[in-house]
Amino acid sequence: MSSPTKSARKKRHVERPDVRKQLLDAAEVVMREEGYGAATVRRIASKAGLKHQAVFYYFGSQDELLLALYRRSADSYQERLTTALNSDHPIRALWDVVSNMDSTGLGLEFMALANRNPTLRAEIAHRSEAFRALEADAVRHHLEALGIRPRLSPELVSILTNALARLLVQEGTLGIHGGHAEARALVNASFSNFEARIDADIDGVDAVVGAIGSSD
Repeated sequence: MSSPTKSARKKRHVERPDVRKQLLDAAEVVMREEGYGAATVRRIASKAGLKHQAVFYYFGSQDELLLALYRRSADSYQERLTTALNSDHPIRALWDVVSNMDSTGLGLEFMALANRNPTLRAEIAHRSEAFRALEADAVRHHLEALGIRPRLSPELVSILTNALARLLVQEGTLGIHGGHAEARALVNASFSNFEARIDADIDGVDAVVGAIGSSD
């Protein structure tokens, strides 16, 4: 007697990179437009035009999706930061990157989300330390190449630059703009003053960046 025919096994569905990207793109749009609190599985899937089960299939959970989104965003930010720090005017270029509403605004959403997500918090801390080291090294090498003795440590320059930029972005998203034009004008004047005096004695410079260093 012949043995019964075995039913054919179902082929496992092959993951599609375009769908994974579609979900990440949708999550980013939701984060930017509605904030991290709106970045639920159903909202992200709906934005992507997919069923919510797709999130679990491609990422396992909402937290893993948002962690993957942060990593993608951090990789993109590092590319822009590296390009800026390798430019002829790395300090000004650093400011331009960190004061950008799109990149810094999304970063602030991730920081808020990290308050309740220890895995994301650890990832942000790790990446932020790497970014700070990258920025500090670039500032240090730039000043050394110009023969300028730093008055402020490169690490402090990084902290102050990021802190002011993030404050302006954060307040701007809330509709707070008082003093912002003056702050940006002072920063721009500082860079112009500093760049104009890099080959000369900059003692007596009143602008903020004049405090970065002095000629030997």
